[in-house]
Amino acid sequence: MRWRKHGQSLVEMAMIAPFLLMILMMVIDCGRAAYTYSTLAAAAREGARSAITTGSNRPDNSRVLGTVINNAIGLSLVGGTCPNNSPIPATLPSADRGLVYVGPGAGNSTTNAPAGQAPAGAGACQAVVPSYAGHYALTVTIKYNFEPLTPFGTQFFPNGIVMTVTSTMSTEY
Repeated sequence: MRWRKHGQSLVEMAMIAPFLLMILMMVIDCGRAAYTYSTLAAAAREGARSAITTGSNRPDNSRVLGTVINNAIGLSLVGGTCPNNSPIPATLPSADRGLVYVGPGAGNSTTNAPAGQAPAGAGACQAVVPSYAGHYALTVTIKYNFEPLTPFGTQFFPNGIVMTVTSTMSTEY
């Protein structure tokens, strides 16, 4: 009689274990997503802060991009093809990668780049108009494609989860 109860427990555990493992993996995926979003928000904030600073060495797109990448620990980010375009292009990054854009903030229709960026005419991208003197809102936007690890997550999100994080600050020069 005692052996039968042990066998019953083993069968019950074998039936429940896949569900428990799936729940555990989903919790891990949610934790990864929260970490990714938090890291992206901090990186965007630091990028916006570096875009608005003043001094003898004015920031440009590459300096802002470098700041964002240095603060996005463990994440793969690159600059967007046209980093100063507004609105942000609908281009989706590949899995577990992100694109960084620097552009005008709300209420800023005059400029779209940090003061150290060289002006450029419109071509394939929008014209680049640096924020020289004055207080202009600049926004750093990161578009990241989060790819879940679990089969359950990839079933519901086959193309990943696109996270868009922005940080807007006013120039100090």
